[in-house]
Amino acid sequence: MRKLLFLFLLLPQFLFATEEPQTADTLATAEEEVDNTYLLDSINGSQGMVLLEEAHAYINVPEGYCYLSKEKANHLLSDYWENPVSDFILGCLVTDSAKIYKDVDVAFMFFFEDCGHVKDEDASSYSYDEILKDLQKDVAERSEERVKQGYDACELVGWAAQPVYDSEKKILYWAKHLRFGNNGLEEASDTAYYDETLNYDIRILGREGILTLRAIADMEDLPVVDEMKSIIIENTHFNEGYTYADFNPATDHIAEWGIGALVAGKVLAKAGILAKCSAFLLKFWKPIAIALGALFTFLFKRKKRE
Repeated sequence: MRKLLFLFLLLPQFLFATEEPQTADTLATAEEEVDNTYLLDSINGSQGMVLLEEAHAYINVPEGYCYLSKEKANHLLSDYWENPVSDFILGCLVTDSAKIYKDVDVAFMFFFEDCGHVKDEDASSYSYDEILKDLQKDVAERSEERVKQGYDACELVGWAAQPVYDSEKKILYWAKHLRFGNNGLEEASDTAYYDETLNYDIRILGREGILTLRAIADMEDLPVVDEMKSIIIENTHFNEGYTYADFNPATDHIAEWGIGALVAGKVLAKAGILAKCSAFLLKFWKPIAIALGALFTFLFKRKKRE
């Protein structure tokens, strides 16, 4: 009985002796744990063969990469990189070295436009320098709308890589140097910041439309993206029967625009470019502008690294 009484009397002392005082250091550690809850937001991507059913295509996910579904790709785009959600996106490829969304440096987004078979005879007939000037004006106009919606202002600085068309592989490449910043927000003008962002565009032409890959990264990642693109293209294919070579002129729909329009987007409607177009193309410029403006001229921001 005396032993039990003795233990009972010691119990409060034991409890108080083992409890650590709430110092400033322990409180800071607790706050850090709360701030690092993003660690729980891990990437669970797919590997192996991924079917892009909407595009009649597939990806053999290369070693060192993983594929994120449409929902996960939009999670990265919107919740981490502060872009509007995209209804057009099919999914994206990221390196599997990034275990959490916050650590993703480069993402290759996949889209598909079932516009029909794009003829490539006009690939060398456009002045891409002139198209760039019109694109810069167009981006400036759309930047104002971005700011109204609460997003950062955007400027098209220039080509990070000029458009090049590979007539054998039926692939078009180019890259934009974009500058995003809060300079469009009056209340934030005293604390202006800028994100130098790379949007690297790849268009793979198929029988019924275009498979689009857009790499989003920091400008400093251009050499890395250039190397990654070759690996990803080698592992991205249209299904048998849906390649560019499978086009049947007797039955298949032909797109109302050519290679130049894929770069120009909705600024194809500008007088300087339209003056070079055929009468048939002039007739259809408005639906072309709407279709291409909705998807191909959409700009993505890559949030600055912390």
